Amino acid sequence: MLVGSFVSIRCARYLVRDERIYPFAIAVVIGGLVGARIAHVTDNWAIYQSDPLRALQFWGGGIGTMGAPIGSTISGYLAARWLRLPIGFMFDITVIGIALGEAIGRVGDIVNGEHHSVPCLDLPWCVRYTHPNTLGQSTSVHPIGVYDGLLMLGIFVAIYLYWRRIRGRPPEGRVWLAYLLLLGGGRFLLSFLRTDPLFLDGLQQAQVLGLLYLGVGAVSLPVLERRAARLAQAVRAQNVEKPLLKQVSDR
Repeated sequence: MLVGSFVSIRCARYLVRDERIYPFAIAVVIGGLVGARIAHVTDNWAIYQSDPLRALQFWGGGIGTMGAPIGSTISGYLAARWLRLPIGFMFDITVIGIALGEAIGRVGDIVNGEHHSVPCLDLPWCVRYTHPNTLGQSTSVHPIGVYDGLLMLGIFVAIYLYWRRIRGRPPEGRVWLAYLLLLGGGRFLLSFLRTDPLFLDGLQQAQVLGLLYLGVGAVSLPVLERRAARLAQAVRAQNVEKPLLKQVSDR
């Protein structure tokens, strides 16, 4: 969270130079944690149904990172409105830091082996956990924590380069949609290697949310890209007309 927040704040300085960025960042972090906790509890309701108050005990562990985008989006929207920040721009720079933060956070999952995966055969990077204090599987399995970390690292690089290319060119929000698109598609596919409980119609919760994010990104991003192309074309036409009008006036 610290690294991700630092990166997002540095990116925000492209447009926002005052201190409003700090309460916004805090709101996004809190919202993301709440969304992730809700996702975990609903995905493991069999554990919490006998003691619902236990769901409020964040210190007891358990978050579902695929629920974080919903919580951080809601809290980020409310914070941006309250602080009078440009919503699309803030969403764009936020997901850049989130992607990097999640990539780093997966190191902890690799160490403790808490995410279980399907058996892995005849691959040189298969792993098994032998230390009794880890949560990892003792049989040879896919290193799903590594896969998730590489996915998030790749998303970070992709959306950061995308942001560098389109920043300052409306409409904003395209980087946020690209993040949803890549995250949704990537986690949907990687979840086939996980042994998480089924959530809906034979799909895991991460796959259901992944399809939701994938659909939002796949539908909305092309719309904004076409709008950006029209705006760019209008600006180019205006820039061509100005010298012509000046020549006419000079004559």
